[in-house]
Amino acid sequence: MKKRNILGILLLAYCLVCRFHAPSADFYAEKLYPCISGLLSFVAAIFPFSLEEIAVITFFVLILFLVVKGIRRRERSFVLAGKLITLVMWLGVWFYMGWGNNYYRTGLYERNGIERAVYDEAVFRTFLSGFTAELNQAATKTGAFDKESLETDIKSYYTDVVRPFGYTGLHGWQHIKKPLFNRLYSAVSVSGFMGSFFCESQVNEDVLDLEYPFVAAHELAHLAGVTSEAEANWWAFDFCRNSPESAVCYSGYLSILPYVLQNAKMLLPSDDYNLWAASVSDKVKADYTASVRHWKELRVGWIDRTQSWIYNLFLKWNGVSEGIHDYFGVVSVIMTMDAAAI
Repeated sequence: MKKRNILGILLLAYCLVCRFHAPSADFYAEKLYPCISGLLSFVAAIFPFSLEEIAVITFFVLILFLVVKGIRRRERSFVLAGKLITLVMWLGVWFYMGWGNNYYRTGLYERNGIERAVYDEAVFRTFLSGFTAELNQAATKTGAFDKESLETDIKSYYTDVVRPFGYTGLHGWQHIKKPLFNRLYSAVSVSGFMGSFFCESQVNEDVLDLEYPFVAAHELAHLAGVTSEAEANWWAFDFCRNSPESAVCYSGYLSILPYVLQNAKMLLPSDDYNLWAASVSDKVKADYTASVRHWKELRVGWIDRTQSWIYNLFLKWNGVSEGIHDYFGVVSVIMTMDAAAI
């Protein structure tokens, strides 16, 4: 036990170093994470169900077991506290060594010598006009897609296109899974998540077909090592818009629309915003409204608010200063990356 705890303390110390020393986190992301994620996901691939949720449940059961056992045996408080601290320590080590240390690596722009786009009203209006035209055009060509082929295409995209930006490629055994407690995720409007304990990407079964390609690509971005929600949205959007499958392309544009809408609402005068909103096609408006209604019917208010509050704290604790509002930064990432490509 002492040897294992010493190892745990050393690993926890390394995680703390990564938090405050970007080169250490860069080493983790570039050298360690590809091996660790590959191994964990290989183990997870043996099982057809989610191991992430089982790991979390097991953790809470162990805490309850230790507390009940300690009370029944009348253990001294510091002895029980030591056991609980040890358990939490190993959970933290597992989380950060499994994936979490990616939060602290050098950012995408700095790492790749990309200059972040500075807001300019004329440039934003040009972006908005082009995006709307492409969105309306994509809405006229919707069709069907095959989930297995889609997953293969997404993994190829991350291995061939995204890996050169400092991420890890994806493997054939890494497959998208369905959550065990799907209804709970729907209650808080979580369309998908990437778990760090076994490096499993999961997509909510209630996700609409129009949303599925984008959500799948977003969650696999996290598996590749992307931590920023805005950046994961960007890679998912870039994959979708460049797909030869019309339904996949439309999924990307439609999924980005809420973030574009919010940015336009904040940055444009009300008359200009209304004029822009009127230029969005009726087909797009109908699909967007259907998506909003779909998730609203599944949402449970107090659970949703609680989860949002916790997740916001979680992101800020891990260095994402914008918290859950980081998702909306995707418009800035799109404009920056498209300008860098030019």
